[in-house]
Order: sequence, then structure tokens, then C-alpha cells
Amino acid sequence: MNQSMSAGLRLPLVAAVSLLLLALGGVAFFGWLRFGASILLTLGETGLSWCF
Repeated sequence: MNQSMSAGLRLPLVAAVSLLLLALGGVAFFGWLRFGASILLTLGETGLSWCF
């Protein structure tokens, strides 16, 4: 068996990147729950101002 050192580090690296992306998605979801209504209202007001 000829196994390189990088193959042994692949699983922990993929797991760490996956956890980082999951945490980033969780923060974005929390932000949407917390500030979603004001984001939509602001975008709506900005869009309406472009119509006039």
C-alpha cells in the first residue's frame, strides 16, 4: 500500500470546511430571521423609488 500523507488529512479538512460552511449558513439564517422584515421593506422602498 502506497498511501500519501495528504490522504490522511483529507477527511479532517473536509469535515472542518463543512462545519465552517454550516456555521456560516446558521449565522445567515439567524440574520434573516432577525432582520428579514426590515431587509425586505428597505429593498421594497428602494425599488419603489426607482419606479418614480
